Amino acid sequence: MNEPVLISFEIPENLQIINGKNIENKDINKFIIPSSITKLGYDCFKECTSLISINIPSSINEIGNDCFYKCSSLKSINIPSSINELGDACFYKCKSLTSVTIPSSITKLGICCFRRCKSLQSINIPSSITSFGDGCFDGCTSLTSINIPSSITKLGICCFRRCKSLQSINIPSSISKLRDESFYECSSSKSINIPSSITSFGKSCFYKCGCKEELKKNKRIPRNCFEWW
Repeated sequence: MNEPVLISFEIPENLQIINGKNIENKDINKFIIPSSITKLGYDCFKECTSLISINIPSSINEIGNDCFYKCSSLKSINIPSSINELGDACFYKCKSLTSVTIPSSITKLGICCFRRCKSLQSINIPSSITSFGDGCFDGCTSLTSINIPSSITKLGICCFRRCKSLQSINIPSSISKLRDESFYECSSSKSINIPSSITSFGKSCFYKCGCKEELKKNKRIPRNCFEWW
């Protein structure tokens, strides 16, 4: 099998922000980002399907919405501690991404941030993060475990929907509400602890969960949590 042709693109140093308008060739597989860049904007590397890895300089403080959307060959990425937020659908459908380490500078994971990252097996969540956006890990079918630190106060709608390999889930007492379809079709789940802090349960939040029979013993959980809408 022939090696893929290296197509390199050096981003001009006179820019501070780059977005999808700056990168038209979606076959580029290597980007050289100068330290003059402070933001990776909206759609920046969207659908650059040949991109395997990228080095993000510490001059960058923000990764915008849809930045690596459908970068299906992306296997690794460094997220420097200069970044404080990952935008909506930032890594949506990066189906080759296997692991991510999030620095403690990050405070928020946007809507659908890692949605349908089907090869993602592990992710480190620092205690600096306070919320997971709606659909944040939806469809991460290879994710076997995840730490939810006590700093988290909100799990978005469909947050762990269809995480079919997730086995044990520890929900911290900092969370008071489970939203609709939170753990929908977590079919390999063996245990989900429900702290007394949770006073509200969304519809279908445990639909087709592997441990649903054990959860049904908890009389605080409404029956519609186990049923489809």
